[in-house]
Amino acid sequence: MEKYYEKLITLSGIFTAVIIISNIIAGKLVNIGPFVITLSVLIYPLSFGISNIVFEIYGEKIAKKVIKIGFISSLILVIYSYIVILYPPASIFNKNNAYVAVFNSTPRIILASFFAYLSAQYTNVWAFNLPKRLFKINNVIFRNTFSMVITQLVDSIVFVLVSFLWTYDLNVLMNMVISQYIVKLILSSLNSPIINISIQRLKKDLAFEE
Repeated sequence: MEKYYEKLITLSGIFTAVIIISNIIAGKLVNIGPFVITLSVLIYPLSFGISNIVFEIYGEKIAKKVIKIGFISSLILVIYSYIVILYPPASIFNKNNAYVAVFNSTPRIILASFFAYLSAQYTNVWAFNLPKRLFKINNVIFRNTFSMVITQLVDSIVFVLVSFLWTYDLNVLMNMVISQYIVKLILSSLNSPIINISIQRLKKDLAFEE
């Protein structure tokens, strides 16, 4: 059973790292073709793939616990970010403005991140299991792709609307949602074969251990 828990700890650690990195780099806007997105879009979809691996290997209960750990980690990051911003720097430290620029996020953006995280992660667990529960479809690539189509739409809509509703026109908000959704969906689709291979490898390793 040692390898069983060792793999779970590794997956949980990677999941938490992806969430924290996503929160730190979310403030930077980048261009991918015609789309303007936050840099976190390039790594955040990986979190859904990891939670799907945990779900498939360890079950829904453990997957939801891992999601809660990611949320708590994000909350700790927010608290310490405010400490970094508010705590006076030493007189010889001349880079405080850079730290403030990186860690200073508006409360509304932080709230949007929390709402999007919780709604999307739990939607992902539900959607990943739905084809298997209703139609007995076990193919991981299909189930992961199916869940990503739903999950990334939920994540994009919740984050953009909570962050920017009544700040920009509806057309601008729709463009932001569509841009994020398309890019995240493409990246998530590319992850599907990797997720399938990872699940098969983990099942084989754990079965060999037993």
